[in-house]
Amino acid sequence: MDKLYTTKKEVFKKAELILYKSLRDIMSNEDISSIEDKLGEYGMKRKGFLGDLMEKYFFEINPGNVSEPDFIVAGVELKTTPLKKHSKFKFSSKERLVFSMINYDNVVSETWELSSFLKKNRTLLLMFYLWVENKSILDYKFKFAHLLDLLEDISNEDIFQIKKDWEYIVAKIKRGEAHLLSEGDTYYLGACTKAANSRVMRDQPMNRIPAKPRAFSFKQQYINYLIRTKLLGEKLSTDSIFNKQRRLETIEDAIAERFSPFVGKTDKKILAALGSNLEKKSKSYKRLIVNRILKVTSNKIEELEKANVTLKVITMEHNGSLKESIPFAAFDYKDLVTQIWYSEADEIMAEFHFQLETKKFLFVIFQKQKDTEDIILRKTMFWNFPMKDMDKVKDVWEKTIELINEGKIIKEIQKQKSGKKISLTYFPGSSYNGIAHVRPHAINKNDTSELPVADILTNKNRHTKNCFWLNAKYIQEQLKLDQI
Repeated sequence: MDKLYTTKKEVFKKAELILYKSLRDIMSNEDISSIEDKLGEYGMKRKGFLGDLMEKYFFEINPGNVSEPDFIVAGVELKTTPLKKHSKFKFSSKERLVFSMINYDNVVSETWELSSFLKKNRTLLLMFYLWVENKSILDYKFKFAHLLDLLEDISNEDIFQIKKDWEYIVAKIKRGEAHLLSEGDTYYLGACTKAANSRVMRDQPMNRIPAKPRAFSFKQQYINYLIRTKLLGEKLSTDSIFNKQRRLETIEDAIAERFSPFVGKTDKKILAALGSNLEKKSKSYKRLIVNRILKVTSNKIEELEKANVTLKVITMEHNGSLKESIPFAAFDYKDLVTQIWYSEADEIMAEFHFQLETKKFLFVIFQKQKDTEDIILRKTMFWNFPMKDMDKVKDVWEKTIELINEGKIIKEIQKQKSGKKISLTYFPGSSYNGIAHVRPHAINKNDTSELPVADILTNKNRHTKNCFWLNAKYIQEQLKLDQI
């Protein structure tokens, strides 16, 4: 029979008893032996297994309740989530915090206030444990326990944004677009993929196209924010874009309010209106204008960091063309060839796939003028990579790995009139499929990475660091400047 917990305080007091301990420290030898047999069967691949063990062997309740909180009477949902350690006192989240599956059929008839999500997850018992690679889950030490009420213990601005995120996800399902959902669609609360493998699909109510199973989740960056502020008691050295003396607004509302008075104006007029002077030759000139508009003093903006939003200033040519492609992080060749595009069962997603799936951009778009040095602020827009194009990017990723494994890096070495030698590679270029390509992203020619297979042409086992890029022309099409 399940142990009965009647209050949140009772649940939390029990949770504190395992802090700085592991499950192995509190379980019997017989139970440990039984669990180790199951770990031998599952490997380390069963998601949620540690949470199930905590419920059964520590809290003495039956795991597996789907629609109600784990502690039904107390109204508390248990979440075990891993931490990574960076220094003696610094921790960060290893991953997003995943909630229950999204029931596409039922969620379309719900409201936020009466949603199954809030019914189950309004009060969370967050149990943070220190993750160590290749260590048994029985030996993970619990470092923090925290009770979090989603409608009381975070700021009104965050509550409002989470509600709007939930409503956006539900609205997309109502439009028959569950198959187009992406974590990058929203800000704090996401819809992450959740399936045994990429072949698993589900029906959706408003469209015959099957959709990936997804679950509600807090983004990893938002969990990091909670860790730093709620657990470690840090005062963040970031600026906020919200005017907290006014009505509640979303991140998008706040950005629109700040920028709307300046859209269509030149840089000179913007600075004059702001009563500000800047040296135009400064490398960060346009970003400094943006910061003046946002009324922030640094590039660290709280709401954007919590939502994994990258603010990128884009400069169009006077004819509307874009020359700048968007780079992602340089990859390590030996690491890249070991990555898997997606495997939910193994909790694995290739780094490039993860960035495309979860990241959101805030584009601030300026345009050069034909006969003057002025630039005009054309528009701002939030953008995330559309799911409909993901297979084409996967093709670029797979082709790149194939070439690296075959040692086909350098295609030819051309000697210019100046005597300088240029290496042309086999990597997919911007014309490969029109969306993404691979090219160098290094500090200098000495910034290299080791190859798993030596290059066939040069017999070298190191090569200049490269990264994946989204094509300039593709980004230009996404900006939709003709809709201004």
